[in-house]
Amino acid sequence: MEKFVVIMAGGSGTRLWPLSKEKKPKQFISVDDGECMLVQTINRVCRSVPPSNCFIVTNQSLVELTKEVVKDIIPYSNIIPEPRKKNTAACIAYTAILLEKRLGEAVLCFVPADGYVKDKLGYTETINLAFRTAEEKNSLVVIGINPTYPSTAYGYIKVDKGADSEEQILKVIRFTEKPKEETARLMLEAGDYLWNGGIVAGTSGTIINHIRQHISEHYTSISKALIHEGSEKFNTYIDNAYNEIQDISFDSAVLEKSKDIYVIRASFDWDDIGSIDTLSGTLEKDEDGNSWKGDYIALQTTDSVIYADGILIAVIGLDNVIVAGTNEAIIVCPRGRAQEVKDLVEIMKKNGYENFL
Repeated sequence: MEKFVVIMAGGSGTRLWPLSKEKKPKQFISVDDGECMLVQTINRVCRSVPPSNCFIVTNQSLVELTKEVVKDIIPYSNIIPEPRKKNTAACIAYTAILLEKRLGEAVLCFVPADGYVKDKLGYTETINLAFRTAEEKNSLVVIGINPTYPSTAYGYIKVDKGADSEEQILKVIRFTEKPKEETARLMLEAGDYLWNGGIVAGTSGTIINHIRQHISEHYTSISKALIHEGSEKFNTYIDNAYNEIQDISFDSAVLEKSKDIYVIRASFDWDDIGSIDTLSGTLEKDEDGNSWKGDYIALQTTDSVIYADGILIAVIGLDNVIVAGTNEAIIVCPRGRAQEVKDLVEIMKKNGYENFL
């Protein structure tokens, strides 16, 4: 079967505010002075499939920005717009049904646009193995990463504890959403959990069968709308379909309910850059343990994250603090509370500060 990669690039990256904004989410920013994360992801997956077999699904409001970023890399016709954000279940259901209609039966691999990976060879080998496993076992396949610390920012995958520690293809026992710190520590010590990398592969038929079984309303509403693809009123039909379906992740809607899922134990490094604190792993460090990017001056400041985008940031006497800013906004918070930036963004919306988002 022919193989295709679908890059999911419709997120808003609110935990990285103000570096990431709704009009330019984190997949469009660079975290290491190189290409933006979306382009880096395209370059990685195109080691497994040709550019013509690489699709991007994104929010309608980000289509023009996406076209500008990917010009001369993949065809514009491979950009699939969603009418609105309705989480990954809608994204995967819509794209899988659409691509089966256009391309027939194929093997699809859905990849988030905002993963950060240095080991390109290991990544390619793992994606290729996921493709093969999905086709051979006719099952959904996810990719898990060996955890290196008790992260509360990632989901976890429990695998068969009796499996050989060197075995790469494992059966999934269950999925666990982002845990509390103590639970994350116990999972790390147990040795039979992997981080959920957010990558899922399967034949289009397998993916659609799981959608039909577990979220039938997604299948029914989207399939009815796609009957009208190519017509003048298609946008209205797909918009109505998105109005009808639940806002839910593919993990919660499908993966957590399925009893027949395999996981590939990945060897490559990985980070989804879910907060400014995790972003620090991609930055340079000074002699005081500060992770930094841009123009900054630090006096008696240690183990902090300082990210200056187009401005100068000057700090005195800080320890274990995040200071990140652009010419529009600055955030300051303890490193341990970086995940709460998303809550802060919601408060800003309620208080009329949408122009800064």
